[in-house]
Amino acid sequence: MKTLLLSLAVLAMIGCSNEEADTPQDDYEKLTDNEESSNQESIDERPNESEQTDLDKAESEEETVPDYEALKEAIVNPFETATPSVWGENIVGVVTEIDTNDRVVALTFDACDGTPDSYDEELIEFLIKEHIPATLFINAQWIEENRDIFTELSENPLFEIANHGYSHKPLSVTGESAYGIMGTENAEEVFDEIFQNQELIKEITGQYPSYFRSGTAYYDDVAVEIIEALGLKAVNYSVLGDAGGAFNESQIVSAFDSAQEGSIFLFHMNKPHSDISNGVKEGVQMLREEGFEFVQLGEYDAHF
Repeated sequence: MKTLLLSLAVLAMIGCSNEEADTPQDDYEKLTDNEESSNQESIDERPNESEQTDLDKAESEEETVPDYEALKEAIVNPFETATPSVWGENIVGVVTEIDTNDRVVALTFDACDGTPDSYDEELIEFLIKEHIPATLFINAQWIEENRDIFTELSENPLFEIANHGYSHKPLSVTGESAYGIMGTENAEEVFDEIFQNQELIKEITGQYPSYFRSGTAYYDDVAVEIIEALGLKAVNYSVLGDAGGAFNESQIVSAFDSAQEGSIFLFHMNKPHSDISNGVKEGVQMLREEGFEFVQLGEYDAHF
């Protein structure tokens, strides 16, 4: 879908009067900023805080639902009748590696579910101890179960926070499924799967993520366009590091052995009873000895 058409749709819905078209991500940031400015102006106009009634306070703190709905309508409308032609992991528009000759690799870790005991503390503590930067794709259910841990990780500069969806669904506009998991069924559900977790992460960290990976890492091409319309990049992998936690230590180390300049690795950080931690420890040491450095995705954003 043409970027210009989408930008015009967003401007029409939100009533922006600027002559230069902003990106949809700029628009939803402006929506939030405008809401905060409006609330502050309303407060500043009042004589003093003590004169506010309880009702006034409640109204000033109330979340503005129409902002979310306005953006949703603007983003979704151009895609409502679009028909996807491709379904898979590695499709056009999905980043799978860094285009560079630098001897660097990116370690990415998914946190997929909200079940108890779903945090691989040993793995993360190893990355911290060894000063290994990484990009963490976090699902909303995992955040809700591990909110304090998530907050702590988001405040550590070693880790870049990315969006792994709200309900961990494959991203489809027709209800395609992957690995037995039913995907989103239309453009509206695609928007919610992405943006509800964007909002949750922003609420906690103060920042919107720049990267998105769907549950199961499957997409159709229309869903990828919606991701881009929201100002994010879909990122998968070039090296399958742990097969969802199914690989044993030896297989994980073998995955490291396939590293090339710009490889993006996919691991999981919600499988504390797997061999992932031990395999990553050995693999990281091996790549270091081979002269590789570890980077966050954002450091090489221009190389996607």
